[in-house]
Amino acid sequence: MRSPAPAKGRSLPDAMSSTPNRSNSSGWWRPCGGCSRTASDVIGRRRSYMTKRRKKGTSSAAAGARRPAPRRAHGRGGPNAEKKKIALLRRELNEARQQQAATADVLKVISRSTFDLQTVLDTLVESASRLCNADHAWLFQREGESFRWVSSFGHAAEVRARLRDYFKPLKVPVDRGSITGRVALEGSVVHVPDVLADPDYTWTGAQEIAGYRAALGAPLLRKGDVVGVIFVAKTAPQPFTAKQIELVTTFADQAVIAIENTRLLNELRDSLQQQTATADMLNVISRSTFDLQAVLDALVHSAAPLCAAECAFIFRLEWAGPL
Repeated sequence: MRSPAPAKGRSLPDAMSSTPNRSNSSGWWRPCGGCSRTASDVIGRRRSYMTKRRKKGTSSAAAGARRPAPRRAHGRGGPNAEKKKIALLRRELNEARQQQAATADVLKVISRSTFDLQTVLDTLVESASRLCNADHAWLFQREGESFRWVSSFGHAAEVRARLRDYFKPLKVPVDRGSITGRVALEGSVVHVPDVLADPDYTWTGAQEIAGYRAALGAPLLRKGDVVGVIFVAKTAPQPFTAKQIELVTTFADQAVIAIENTRLLNELRDSLQQQTATADMLNVISRSTFDLQAVLDALVHSAAPLCAAECAFIFRLEWAGPL
């Protein structure tokens, strides 16, 4: 039997000269538990185990040093979701810029066209149609108990001309048969994704000409009263978005401002004309104390334009009987 090698670090004088007595408990070896392994075997296995662990630790450290830094985790859904989110934000930003530009253009038209209300209304319906991706846009003004068509915009010139001819002689009543009448009746925004599926909608003449399906109407409110209606429509039965509804409402408010400014300016102009005409007549009377004909001529010349009349007359009663 081969003699076990002595453990390092211990003084064993007779380790190489004689075979150790396994029964001698004071010898340099000692049984490990109840097995036949010696202490040198255990020590050798322990050294081998520690050497392997040191090598493994060194390899792991080197591998860790070579491992690339982890990539930053994307949000839920990965990089594609991030790209979609960025595209959505860009689209919303472009829409906001277009709306601001259209609003600025309308305000410029309002400021420049002080007495030209028709130009302002035409600009409003055109901007509403383009920004809402609509195929048609109309504007109605109130006249007594009904509404009159005053402006329209459409991508097809032929259809636009037919609608103009259709609406000119008509008066839209205040009822639920049309979007305009329904808006005037309720005094609020009316949104119908498909007019053909609405049992209350009976305004089929305009629908057959324009071919629209989705319709949106916003009221022009002045002191709580509906003075007009903006109507936009699409040929596809698709509802308008919340932003588009808000945009049409904003244009309706701007139309009210334009109409009110024009009304006030016209009233001021009429008042100034009346004051000027009165002053002119007083001057004629003061200068023509004994010339009655000159005074009467000045009166009829001033009365005709102030009353928007084509002509004016003054008649005197000639009495032939006794006084």
